[in-house]
Amino acid sequence: MSFASELKDELCRRAPEEEPFLHALLYGFLLFSRKFSAEEIGFSVAHEPTAHLFAECLAVHCGISAKISFHERVRGTLYHVSIDNAADRKRLLAAFYHSEREPHLRINRANLENEESFPYFMRGAYLVCGSISDPQKDYHLEFDITRMNLCRDLATLIGEVLEEPKISMRRGVHVIYYKESENIEDMLTYMGAYVSSMNMMNVKIVKEVRNKVNRQLNCENANQDKALDAGIQQASDIRLIYKEKGRMWLSDELRAVADIRLENPDLTLREIGKLLEPNLSRSGVNHRLQRLHALAEDLRRKKQPPEENR
Repeated sequence: MSFASELKDELCRRAPEEEPFLHALLYGFLLFSRKFSAEEIGFSVAHEPTAHLFAECLAVHCGISAKISFHERVRGTLYHVSIDNAADRKRLLAAFYHSEREPHLRINRANLENEESFPYFMRGAYLVCGSISDPQKDYHLEFDITRMNLCRDLATLIGEVLEEPKISMRRGVHVIYYKESENIEDMLTYMGAYVSSMNMMNVKIVKEVRNKVNRQLNCENANQDKALDAGIQQASDIRLIYKEKGRMWLSDELRAVADIRLENPDLTLREIGKLLEPNLSRSGVNHRLQRLHALAEDLRRKKQPPEENR
């Protein structure tokens, strides 16, 4: 099951028992439905528990029955929820303080008894017009709203209790969204999806640890490549010295380091130091290799033909 489905399952798990909270939840459903007017009330969702939660709450709070139908799609089943009785639609509009001839739908805060009702209202709104990305891939939560004033009202309401969300327009739809993981976690917690919020935090922690390990591995690999390149160059210096001057030309201490490096260009300086008798520190090995490099550079300069006088 996807993270988005698990989140909506959690939000649908239990309907509020207190009347003000049940009223606020239903108001979020209705106001952000595809249609909320005397001519039509209804919405379509791919999440079946959302459809049944709305129907259950509507029957308990208003004594009105909702019709649920569905049709199969390639991407899965789509559930259609509607109030087909005209008298019931008028009753619902009146119950939530909206008129039959309302040119622009706005949030009527008379339906939200106090700030404690806000989370339930947002939960209803999210269930019918919200979506979230899989946190394994991306951080993104949004509400897709067809009416501009309603979008602004919801953004204002969210901004009163949480971080102010961003608003954009996409294909004729007004979008309220968060892209920061902390803001999304706060929104999930605020709506009552505590498990989903914790799961998202855990995913983020794992991603951060994995990214840190990858950075460290990349750094170590780069250092290993750099050390190997240096080892190959040092072995080249030693071969030149042995060819031009012979192995015994070097002092005992330089020859000991040179022999080990020549046979093991991939060893670290610390590993070379442990093979010497007596053992030598990393800086001590590095100092001797630098002396060998200086000797090799001197031999290279002497081998170069003098520049012709012009």
